[in-house]
Amino acid sequence: MTQPVGIGGPRFNAISAVGQTGTTPGALAGQAMTTLANRVAGTVTRALGLAQGDRSPLQAGDAYGIEGVARDLAATLNAGPADAGRLSRALHDFTSEVASLVAASPTSDVLDRLSGLGNAPLDPDGRPGMSDSDKVIATIDSALFQLREDPTRVGR
Repeated sequence: MTQPVGIGGPRFNAISAVGQTGTTPGALAGQAMTTLANRVAGTVTRALGLAQGDRSPLQAGDAYGIEGVARDLAATLNAGPADAGRLSRALHDFTSEVASLVAASPTSDVLDRLSGLGNAPLDPDGRPGMSDSDKVIATIDSALFQLREDPTRVGR
């Protein structure tokens, strides 16, 4: 049986496993995804009344601060405008998927899935000539693929 999310509990803290410390492209992607996953989980579960804390409604626009995270990541990677836009879109897609998962099923199982992203290698080998921005986007795309997998499918 799945239990409602306890934001102050150990399940919420497990989300931090998504991120890594360091300055490799994979670690930077993990840090950005951790920040956004934590914001989504906290905001949505508070809005649904499943956790203590401020229950202010979600605001239109950039409710989770995705653009700020994308700007910081692009600056760290010295990304040009085109790559900055690609990073922003990738983080928006990731955040949208996390928000959908948490809103659809605000249980500890969902937080386990988010924390399980840390078990996958976050640094793709990459093809020759792949920029750090390309590697970060590949890492985010890999995390999206994992989140979109059906957890109930046979063989898992």
